[in-house]
Amino acid sequence: MTASAPGASPQKAEFWPYAEAGKLAARAAGYPPERSVVFESGFGPSGLPHLGTMGEVLRPAYVRQAFAALEPSRSSRLIVFIDDMDGLRKVPESLPDREGVAAFLGRPVAQIPDPFGCCSSFAGHMIGLLRVFLAPAEVDYELLRASEMYSTGRFDEVLRRILVLHGEIIAIVAPTLREQNRENWSPFMPVCPACGQVNSTLVTAHRPERDSVEFSCQRSFGGAHGCGFRGERSVLGGGAKVQWKVDWALRWRVLGVDYELYGKDLIDSARISGRIVRLLGGTPPLGFPFEMYLDEAGHKVSKSIGRGVGVEQWRRYAPIEVLKYFLILNPQRARKLFLESIPQYVDEYLDELRAWSAAPEDARRNSPLTFVLQRNSARRFASQLSFAMIMNLVGALGTDDRQLIRAYLQRYDQATGADPETEALVSTLVECAINYYRDFVEPAKQRFEPSEHERAHLGELIAWLKSHPDAEADEIERAVYEIGRLHYDKPGKIFPVVYKALLGQERGPRLGSFFRLTTPARAAEILERALETS
Repeated sequence: MTASAPGASPQKAEFWPYAEAGKLAARAAGYPPERSVVFESGFGPSGLPHLGTMGEVLRPAYVRQAFAALEPSRSSRLIVFIDDMDGLRKVPESLPDREGVAAFLGRPVAQIPDPFGCCSSFAGHMIGLLRVFLAPAEVDYELLRASEMYSTGRFDEVLRRILVLHGEIIAIVAPTLREQNRENWSPFMPVCPACGQVNSTLVTAHRPERDSVEFSCQRSFGGAHGCGFRGERSVLGGGAKVQWKVDWALRWRVLGVDYELYGKDLIDSARISGRIVRLLGGTPPLGFPFEMYLDEAGHKVSKSIGRGVGVEQWRRYAPIEVLKYFLILNPQRARKLFLESIPQYVDEYLDELRAWSAAPEDARRNSPLTFVLQRNSARRFASQLSFAMIMNLVGALGTDDRQLIRAYLQRYDQATGADPETEALVSTLVECAINYYRDFVEPAKQRFEPSEHERAHLGELIAWLKSHPDAEADEIERAVYEIGRLHYDKPGKIFPVVYKALLGQERGPRLGSFFRLTTPARAAEILERALETS
C-alpha cells in the first residue's frame, strides 16, 4: 500500500515531480523491499559546470523528493555519473593554456593533466568545481566516475556481453549513423597504448573468446590524429570504453537506473540506448526529454565553448532559492538563462513566496517552493517590495550605503523591519541589487542631456515635489501626468524624460510609488543633481 503525507494527497497532485514520481512508484511496486530506486544524471567534465548542469542534477532530485513522499519506506539514490573516459573533442574557450591542452585532444579527460595546475587531472579539476558548484543547492547525491567503473572491473561482465552481442548492437546503431560512419563502426573504442587516444582508434576485429578487439590507431578527429599503432587489446579493466549510445545502456544496465531526464536533443539517443539495454537484459529508465536552456542570443547553453552562467555569478545577483525555483518550472518549456534576466526571476519568486506563506499547509504541498526552500530559507516575505524597486532605489540614490537604503525601504513598507525572515531576505536582496547595479546598470547608463524645454518641464516637477513633501503616490502620479498634459501632445511623453533624468534609462517603476519611496523632497534633490551635471 502506498503511503502519503497528511494533507493533500501527493498522488493526486498535478505538479510535474509528483506526476513523475507516481509513474516511478508504479515501476517499483514489484521490487524487493531492499531494492533502492536509482536516479541518475550525467556530467561530462570536458568543460566548466554551468546552470544547465545544475538543472540536470536538481530536476531528478525534485522527482526523488516527490517519490520519497509517495514511498517513504523505499530507499533511493541519486547518482551523478562523471563521463571522464570520454576523449576530449574540443578545447573549451574558458581554459588557460589552450594550446597545451590541445596537445591531448582525443585522450580521455581522466588522463589529461590539469591545465589549472592544482588537481590530478583535467577531469579531477572539473569534478572539484562541480562539487563546489552544487554545494549551495543542498542536494543529496553521490558521484561515480566512468574511469573508476571501467578500471575496477565493475563494467566487465556487461562489457563481455556487449562483445558477444556486437553484431546485434551494430545492427541497432548503424542505421542511425551517417553513411560514411557506418563502415567499421564498433561498440568499442580501445584506448591506444602508444598515444593514449581513444577517439582515434578503429576496431578491425572482435574477439569475444579473448575478451578483446583488434584495432588500428588511424583516425583523425577534429585536431587529433592517430599515431598509426596496430594491435589487440582487452576490452576489460579500462582497456577500452564503449560508444556513447552503448555507454548509456551499459550504465543503465550495471547501475540499475530507474529514472533519468535528458535534453530533447537526446531523444533519438535515448530510444537507441533503450533498445540496447533491453538486448543486454535490462530495462530503460523512466524520464522525459526536457527543453534546452538558452543564452541571451537564443543559443543553447554550452560548457564546451564556455557559454553559460556560473552559480557564484548567480548568487552575486540573486538568492540560490530563486535559481532552484527557476529550474523547477516546467522542464518541457525552453527558457532563457542569462544574468540580465535575473531581476524578473527574483520578482516571480517573491510573488510565489508571498502566496506560499499565506496558503494553508495542504495547499503548499503542490507549490514549487515545497521543493525549493532550503534549511535557512526565509519562509515568509511580508512585504510588497519588489527587486526591481530595490534596484531602482539603489540607482536613484547613487549609493551603496546599506543603512540609508534600508531606511528608505522601511519608510515605504514598515513590514520590512517587523518580521525577522522578511528582514533577512530584504538584506540579501539589497546586497544583490547593489551588485547588479554596479555590474550591469551603472556601466550601461547614458548621460542625459535634456533640451531647454525638457529642462523647464523637469523644473516644474522639482518645484511641485518640494512644495508637496507629504504627497501620496497617486497624487504624485497625477502631478507628473498634468505636467505632461500641459506640454506634450501626449501626456505620457513626460515619463521617459523623468526616467532618463532619474535613472539614466527610458523606463522604470511607477513614479508615484517610487517618489513616495524616496520621499518627494529627496526625489527633487536627485532630479536637481541630474540637471546640474547635464
